[in-house]
Amino acid sequence: MRQVPHRKRSFIIVSLLLCSLLLVQSSSSGALIQSSDPPWEDLEAALLQLTETEAEFELAEKRIEEKERELTSLLRAEDREEALEISFLIEMKETEDLAKELAIEAFMGGDPMSSAAYLLSADSVGDLTFRRAILFETVHAIEKQSQAYAEMRDNASAAGLELVTQMDDVLVAILIEKRNRSHAEEGIRRAEYVVEIAQIHASANVLKGQNGHVEPTAEQWRELRFCESTEQYDISTGNGYYGAYQFDLITWVGVGGEGDPSQAPPEEQDARARYLYHLNGWFPWPLCGRFLPQ
Repeated sequence: MRQVPHRKRSFIIVSLLLCSLLLVQSSSSGALIQSSDPPWEDLEAALLQLTETEAEFELAEKRIEEKERELTSLLRAEDREEALEISFLIEMKETEDLAKELAIEAFMGGDPMSSAAYLLSADSVGDLTFRRAILFETVHAIEKQSQAYAEMRDNASAAGLELVTQMDDVLVAILIEKRNRSHAEEGIRRAEYVVEIAQIHASANVLKGQNGHVEPTAEQWRELRFCESTEQYDISTGNGYYGAYQFDLITWVGVGGEGDPSQAPPEEQDARARYLYHLNGWFPWPLCGRFLPQ
């Protein structure tokens, strides 16, 4: 096999690196954006959000299955010659992936200045020699792997290269859909939690209708929290009362809570405090309850 010129090797390294960076960027830029204002108090909207997220998950699953079938079809050989060609192409793809991995690791390790700093921080001549050897081996490994990949491409047929391109497209599509599926899974967990909180508020609304309590304003709730705990949701002073609304454990369990109230997220504490108010009015807060509608 002919040798690949140094300039061509450098171009290959940069190309592989850019390809890897673009893949990483595409994965992160498509991250699921969580709503900044979940429908904590709207059960219908929360259930709709959960349904939509479950649909996103199912769609990603379906697309992954389709792309995996497409990949299987691409790799199906009709005879021994095709099988050998596909085997060679898979080996070439593995070589390319390793070259990308080495290049991205080198990139993440820093630029020439950080490499120089790495050498200058050596404590002794022996340490300096050792560090230089590490840097040399890293560069050598990237060049060697990139050269191997370039040589394999030179020996691949035009049809084989087209097949590799198709394989790349399918593999990238699978990667994107798996990322979408992962985000959808996270979204489902989040949406289920929002539904749980919205159900507490829905129960509070029923009590409100039954008992006729006036809904406190956001400012009244804030004044209550400040009076009870200076609005510290995670407060636990050892006096038997916990969280922003200073629940005791019996009351907390009575409104459906579990564990230590101060460890519950703020939205759960808010929801259970609202439920408690529409159940018993301001009385559970004998002193600070003066800030709530009487």
